[in-house]
Amino acid sequence: MPNGGDQNWIRLCAAIDGFWLRYKRWPTRIRINPVSLEDLRTHVFRPDIFASIERRLHFSPDDKAGMIAEDETGAYDYGNEGFPNERPNPDAARWLGNPPLNPGLY
Repeated sequence: MPNGGDQNWIRLCAAIDGFWLRYKRWPTRIRINPVSLEDLRTHVFRPDIFASIERRLHFSPDDKAGMIAEDETGAYDYGNEGFPNERPNPDAARWLGNPPLNPGLY
């Protein structure tokens, strides 16, 4: 499990990558613990960068979810399934436009 300042970004990418590998399409929604969502929104990304990510994904706060990438027909639960065994090409970071992380993380 990642533990650095960008841990929630890494988890988000793992959930999205796992979803794509399973279904061969990108998710439309992320169910996410509210604390992790707030971390992404206020610490990991600048507001404009987070807004650009939200144009691709709907974030749904869920106290019982770790990080679940889903759409109306399927899901990949990073909290229960962990990192996928491989990475798609393009991977989640590239699909989201390789958003820059907040320089204050390092």
